[in-house]
Parts: sequence; C-alpha cells; structure tokens
Amino acid sequence: MHYLSAKFEVRRVKFIIPSLFISFIAQGQRPSTGTWLSVHLPLQLNNHWQIQNDINYRTLGNTPSALQHLHRFGLRYFFTPNWSATAGAAFSFTRTSFTKENDEFAKEFRWWQEVNYKTATKNQQWQLRVRSEERTFAATNEKAGYHAFRYRIKPQLLQQISSKWALLVADEYMQQHSNNNWHFDQNRLIINAVYFFNKPTQLQAGYMWLRLPANVSQHILTLTFYKTISLHAKQ
Repeated sequence: MHYLSAKFEVRRVKFIIPSLFISFIAQGQRPSTGTWLSVHLPLQLNNHWQIQNDINYRTLGNTPSALQHLHRFGLRYFFTPNWSATAGAAFSFTRTSFTKENDEFAKEFRWWQEVNYKTATKNQQWQLRVRSEERTFAATNEKAGYHAFRYRIKPQLLQQISSKWALLVADEYMQQHSNNNWHFDQNRLIINAVYFFNKPTQLQAGYMWLRLPANVSQHILTLTFYKTISLHAKQ
C-alpha cells in the first residue's frame, strides 16, 4: 500500500513540475491575438511623385498596451498608371518580451525599396508588391545589435461590391537573411472590408492570420485609415 502511495506521489510530482514549467514559459510566449491600427496619409505632389507616410500601432494581445510602434515614410514615383517604385526609411520600437511589466522597447531602423504593379477592370483591382528591407536592430539588455535583409512579396485583389464597399484579399510572404542564414520570417493572410468615403479616402477593417516560425500563429484584428492628400495633381 505504501508502495502504491509513493508511486502515485512520484507520478503527481512528475506531472506538476512540467505543468509549472509550461505555465512559466507561456508567460513569455507571443499572444495568440492582437490589434493593428494604421493611418496612411500619402501626399500626392503631382501626377508622378508621391510622399508615402504611415503610422502604425500594434497591441500586446487583447490589451491596449503597445507591442510595437512603427513609422514608415518614402518617396514614390509613378512611371505609368500601372507601375510605380518607392524608396524610403522606417523606424520602429518593439517590446522585447510579451509581458506588460517589461517596459524595454528594441529600436529598429530600416531602409526599404519596393516595386508595385497594379491593373484594374470596372469592378476589380489586382496588385503585386515586391519590397526589400535592410534592417538594423539596436542592442538591448538581453541581445546584441545585428543587421538583417528581408524581402516581401504581396499579391492583392480588391473586389468592388458597390460604389461604397469593396472586399480586399491579400497574402504577404516574407523571407529574411540574418546570421549568414536565409529563413522563413512570416506570412500574412489578410481579409478586409473596405468602405470608401470618397475616392481619396477609405477605411479598411478586417482580419489577418499571421504565421510565424516554429508553427506559431496570431489572429489579428486590423483597422486602417487611408487619406490621399493631393497637391495640384489629377486624382
């Protein structure tokens, strides 16, 4: 009887210790949900030149606390109504762990370049974006600074439902090179409802499934406001 009792206690300890370990690790894991808020205010200088400007706020799970602040700007040139190219810079501040108690944010600066191709029919617009990024991460309390190169490919389809509403579906794949190694960075599957206040102003709201390495994924709610400010240019 004592043998069975002792055997039961050993099994219980074996169960409790891994459970506590898993619970401890989970506190540092990426949350399974989040919210991404964006404001895009491109400035159209003329029929060929545009200044891109967007500000992004990404939350830590379902809380209002910040996981990341990101500001991106660039100069876009339209070769034709279908083709354009952009070059610019961006900087971001990303929390170094997934706990609200941690108030350290890692700094990143990046140069970025992209090429866009867009074609449209009466009720559809198809777009392909290819972007490259040269990323510089500053050192943190836990990690040394480093550099990385990332490329991103994003096909996108916009289906017009009415004069005011449209459905947007997109998928963005990212591959990164760091520490002398190419590796999968992330994939974003996006489904948005689009409401047009007028031609230069729109609001997008929807869902994004974010896939990360090691079979980690997030379910993201997205809300994006677009407003093109035009200076002496045809819309």
